[in-house]
Amino acid sequence: MTDRTLKTRMGTRLTALFCAVPETTSEFWDLCCDHGAIGRAMLESRRPCPVVFNDIHSDIMANLQRQLTAVQAEHYRMYIGPAEQLVLSDSPKPTLMLAGVGAEQCINILTHLFAQSASASAIFIISAATKMHRVRQFLIDQGVFLVHESVVTENKRSYEILTIGRDSFSGGKKMSALAGDLFGACWHPDNPDHRRHLNKLIGFYQAKLQHRPGENINATVQGYKDILKKYYAKT
Repeated sequence: MTDRTLKTRMGTRLTALFCAVPETTSEFWDLCCDHGAIGRAMLESRRPCPVVFNDIHSDIMANLQRQLTAVQAEHYRMYIGPAEQLVLSDSPKPTLMLAGVGAEQCINILTHLFAQSASASAIFIISAATKMHRVRQFLIDQGVFLVHESVVTENKRSYEILTIGRDSFSGGKKMSALAGDLFGACWHPDNPDHRRHLNKLIGFYQAKLQHRPGENINATVQGYKDILKKYYAKT
């Protein structure tokens, strides 16, 4: 969903994340909230869908509270503290967004949330800042279902966006299990940003091999090389 009249300013990455939120969302959770921009856009454009803001930094949340008070925002709650301690509500079709944190923290938060029965009906929009293949492995192990995946590029950096559900019908239609592919099927063969990002990842992990040779790192390098081989025949 895109609303060109939104007063909340968002760049390319945040706009892509915002547009990934399903129209059927009954409650939106803005986790580790990137200053709350997406949650604010939800309050502005999708009344009366309630929004839950969470961040561990009290100064960020205080500034967000001032912004929400200034526009007389309603239907929101705020929690200051680790997302690993949140307790989900019983909203029928919640969407939880987790973006901008590293893979390890992302997995820790998801482990905590998945342990709660209320997560069964939720949609999760996940965009880890690093090592997205590790997040994918965790999600595959959890037996989740794929709603959609994409890549967005901003300031010459690309981010994977993965939308998943824990129930095969939580996306509004029967979905396939996320299985097998640690490196994604979201890469576009004609997009130079995607090619640049994949080569950057290969270079990063090849450099790590020089200092810490290991089977897992070798598999990661080969996985990204296979994408280039598959999608970019001239590479």
